Amino acid sequence: MNNVKTVGESQLISGKFHFFKNDIIYGKINPQLAKYVIAKQEGLSSADTYVLDAKNGVNQYFLFSLLQTADFYKYTLSVSMRTGMPKINREELNAYNFTAPKIDEQNKIGIFFEEITSLITANQRKLEKLQELKKGYLQKMFC
Repeated sequence: MNNVKTVGESQLISGKFHFFKNDIIYGKINPQLAKYVIAKQEGLSSADTYVLDAKNGVNQYFLFSLLQTADFYKYTLSVSMRTGMPKINREELNAYNFTAPKIDEQNKIGIFFEEITSLITANQRKLEKLQELKKGYLQKMFC
């Protein structure tokens, strides 16, 4: 199949964004849905996302925690309510102001919330397994 051309060979512009492990993938459409994740591996994301990589003395995990605050959520709602599809543009995202502690404190905050997230994920998996177990027992009991 040598008739298949790559995007580069076809001189097309891709709307996808390259991201690396630990980059933040932030969904820019309907920001009130709060879609964001820290990438566990390298890849490509949709054109409907921004790839965030903390700079200027801001820790990546601290930034990720900041995206989850009520203040940031209110900000995204206030700037994204247009006619049609709510969306936050890059300038609006970059215009968000926040204060940050020194980098060592940011590291501690980021690690703390990452550990809590991991705990929540582990317990959600346990809960799902217990719910399936309960469902199976109920089916056996009433069949």
